[in-house]
Amino acid sequence: MRSKCTIAAAALVPAGVLSLHAQPAAVQQLQFNQLTRELQAPPTLFAGTNAPELYPGENLDVGPQRILRLTPRPTYFDVLLDSQAFYSSDANYAQQPHDVASLVFVNTAQAAFTPPVVTLGPGKAAAAIGVVSQWYNYGNNQLESLDFNAETFFLSGNYTVGKWQLGVGLNLTRLVNQENYNETYREFMPNVGLQRVIPLNDRMFFAVGDLVDYHLTQVPSEFGSRSDINDRLDNIASVTFTWQPTRHLLVQPYYRFQYSYYQYDALGTSDRNDYLQSFGLTAAYYFTPQISLRAFFNYNRRQTSDPLTPAYREINGGPGVTLDIKF
Repeated sequence: MRSKCTIAAAALVPAGVLSLHAQPAAVQQLQFNQLTRELQAPPTLFAGTNAPELYPGENLDVGPQRILRLTPRPTYFDVLLDSQAFYSSDANYAQQPHDVASLVFVNTAQAAFTPPVVTLGPGKAAAAIGVVSQWYNYGNNQLESLDFNAETFFLSGNYTVGKWQLGVGLNLTRLVNQENYNETYREFMPNVGLQRVIPLNDRMFFAVGDLVDYHLTQVPSEFGSRSDINDRLDNIASVTFTWQPTRHLLVQPYYRFQYSYYQYDALGTSDRNDYLQSFGLTAAYYFTPQISLRAFFNYNRRQTSDPLTPAYREINGGPGVTLDIKF
């Protein structure tokens, strides 16, 4: 229960300041979308091509598996176009009865330089550098003012030994509103993650991982509010099961637990601890290695120690389509 002192203190703070102090809904939408996409596995098997790895580092154990003998030329660039639409029961991430349901449309364009994998000691190393542009639009008229664009520059690398994979990365992201393209949020995020693959057979495996990242953030400051109110440390543990029932179909249920530590709560007077649990299921059909169609469903629940930050429960789901070209 909130204390009378806390409620009284909140009443003295302008509403605009609280909206800046609370983690913006756009930031939550962006982070959830990025994490969910990262859990998806690589394409399935196609006759006449090198069979892609079912899990990172599989070829290190048994060598490259070929359906037909074919040695492809190396690729250096990766261009990805993605479009998805989904229904969210709480698109503004608010507590009942202030939650607003809406359709959400997310369009993504990504270009990256991805040099060939190299052997380094007992394992394989890979790197990528690129840019991502995303457009987020809400179908509910009540949320039109939340429409935003996200622009990200990223640098990533991973090192795979057997069934273990270590990944590191740096992301620089800025959000702008679509009405006048004013910057509403900026962050610099270094991250490091470790993943272990547990294969059951050649078409089923578990992936267990942990990702740690730190967000150095900036929002517009008003009425003396802190511009770094959203600085936080995330620790994200996940378990994903991947099943490939046919050459073209991939099914993936997952569970993810995220702990976030904020140095400041909504009033900027204390720290804050958030706990986010996510359950999801994705089914993806690959018409070719480049073109895929997916359907997904997610359930999310957030709890927080900050009485001025809403806890929520949200269900979302819908279709998406991807075009991924490597050359």
